[in-house]
Amino acid sequence: MLNGIGEAAIDFAGHEDGLAEATPGWIGSSQLALGQLAARWETQHSHHKLRVGGLGTHVAEAMVAFATNEDDSASAIRSVREQG
Repeated sequence: MLNGIGEAAIDFAGHEDGLAEATPGWIGSSQLALGQLAARWETQHSHHKLRVGGLGTHVAEAMVAFATNEDDSASAIRSVREQG
């Protein structure tokens, strides 16, 4: 999953770069439309970065909870084995 997120970010950055490079070649209403598109993409990109950051936080919390649960379970099993 994390590889997919990284690849999507790289692809998006490439699109942003391509759009920025194309801007000087456009004139009039085309240039205005391109500028508006770039602004929408930037807004969406910022929103996606926030959501991905939140997702990363949730994944990290789940990993910690899982590891804690595994450690607690292993301790409980050792305790039962030592008592038996």
